[in-house]
Amino acid sequence: MVHLNKINLNSDIAEKDLSFFETVDAQLINKITSANLSCLYHGGSKEIVFKALSYCKTKHVSVGAHISFLDRDNFGRTKINWNKKLIQEIIKDQLIFIHNLASDINFPVTHVKLHGALSNMACVDQDLSSEIVDFLKRNYPSMILLAPALSELAKIGMSSNIPTALEVFADRTYEDDATLTPRSINDSLITDPNSAREHVKSMLIQGGIISRNGNTLKTNIHSVCVHSDTPNSVEISEQICILLHEMKIKKVALPEFF
Repeated sequence: MVHLNKINLNSDIAEKDLSFFETVDAQLINKITSANLSCLYHGGSKEIVFKALSYCKTKHVSVGAHISFLDRDNFGRTKINWNKKLIQEIIKDQLIFIHNLASDINFPVTHVKLHGALSNMACVDQDLSSEIVDFLKRNYPSMILLAPALSELAKIGMSSNIPTALEVFADRTYEDDATLTPRSINDSLITDPNSAREHVKSMLIQGGIISRNGNTLKTNIHSVCVHSDTPNSVEISEQICILLHEMKIKKVALPEFF
């Protein structure tokens, strides 16, 4: 049975150009309660990130750093060999970038979310997750880590006592180990708004991730993500807002969980 009374709705914002910002990102900001803003390592521009920050502030949407490998050619979706120094540098650089921009309008950066290959790798690699969590704990201990539910990253975040919010994806299917179905596999992306709505509804009712084989993997759920670059992302977010209203679940910003 559902006993959720609040949920966060998030999206990855400011990854593309001005036209995309105006037609997709701005519409999403009207629906979501937290935005993960590109820090230019995988896409976007300073001008668009600043526009997004300013619009999020007017809409009371909390903002976080969407951190990735430096890989604009592949939109941050290609695996890269890492070492401790590289991880520390990329997190530090991207957090400094977003904090500086947000401080210009006196708006706090409340969370961190990993993007693309960096996220997929951290979800299954304890060493990589530990490196990321250790860095955050030492340097940004009050920042919320938005981590995929049941991932190694989430487990290490929680065991390290940093504020950790658990996320599921409205527009992606799952494997039996709670990892996302690789994008190379057909139907890994859910682009039909009604299908995405039913996917989220099932997860909220069952209290867990539901794999494409139909297995339920029990977990707390704090946040639902809609990727901005998924086809029909605005319509998907609209359907999820309708669903949450019907289920009497209040949409809240991430800081309201901590």
